[in-house]
Amino acid sequence: MTPDFVARQKGHPALRSPDLAAFQAHCDAHGVAYRADAEAGVPRLFLRDPFGNRLEVVQEGHPSVWAHASH
Repeated sequence: MTPDFVARQKGHPALRSPDLAAFQAHCDAHGVAYRADAEAGVPRLFLRDPFGNRLEVVQEGHPSVWAHASH
């Protein structure tokens, strides 16, 4: 680990899940802490990776566009 490493608190990657309820159940079964909400108009979970970085998992169907989408 980098000596001066600081985990991200705001900016974070977001991942899509085809079955967010199954992902949530998997987290529950393995004791992974998360916070669920739907404030952005889509079901999602926030959790931390082993280094403390914030991660977001959203239900597939979120209206965002892939960063490298070719149109």
